[in-house]
Amino acid sequence: MAFKIWQTGVHIQQDRVRIVSLARERSGWCLRRWWAIPLAEGIIRDGKICQPEQLVEALRDWRKTLPHYHRVFLSFPAARTLQRSLPLPAAALRDSEQLTWLGAALARELEMSAETLCFDYAQDTFSNTFHVTAAQNNEVDTLLALAKTLRLRLVTITPDASVLANLLPAVAPAKCIAWRDDRQWLWAMRHQWGRRLTTEAESVAELAALLALGPDDIALFDSRRDPWEILERYHAPLPDCGADYTVALALAMSEVPA
Repeated sequence: MAFKIWQTGVHIQQDRVRIVSLARERSGWCLRRWWAIPLAEGIIRDGKICQPEQLVEALRDWRKTLPHYHRVFLSFPAARTLQRSLPLPAAALRDSEQLTWLGAALARELEMSAETLCFDYAQDTFSNTFHVTAAQNNEVDTLLALAKTLRLRLVTITPDASVLANLLPAVAPAKCIAWRDDRQWLWAMRHQWGRRLTTEAESVAELAALLALGPDDIALFDSRRDPWEILERYHAPLPDCGADYTVALALAMSEVPA
């Protein structure tokens, strides 16, 4: 039964939702379906869901096409996240104490109430810091409500830039994956990820310079390099521009948390 589960990446963008469903077979990842669902103007503004009811309506017909056995991985816009590095506390803390301490430290750093923040973190033993990613609780709650209303079997909500790291094994020896739209670059390395505006970098070479990388260190899926090629099996018809589905594909390739 595990081989029949559709792993589905849902990338919510400004003007449409792009979705990819994969199945893991013995030979590797295989494409099941892809979708591009247009969104009316105003549903999403600067990455924020402003009209959640209209977003639900836009996705209702798509939901009917999903099989019973599916897993959904939703994107959260990197533009709506905050990243901070915080020094480790002087005293060793238990896990529950660590969460409380991080919440309080992050709240002070951002001058916000800890109750309004949803955050995740990883410890960097080399620099003795916590790398913390935070988002507004109410924006995460909107996505949770969307999944509940559509009866999706939700696994994770993940920043869209960070999930690109799922594609790194397929592009070795490149150190970084990048994706762009009209407004922004999203990028991910093994232990770092982020976002840059296209006004800051017009080309991969300029993005590489901003990230202290060489141009050959970055793999970019575009009209010349199609992300479907990293799959073991895919079939026609495919969308005209496969690069538009890079984030959705990376989401669908996510590992299921233990």
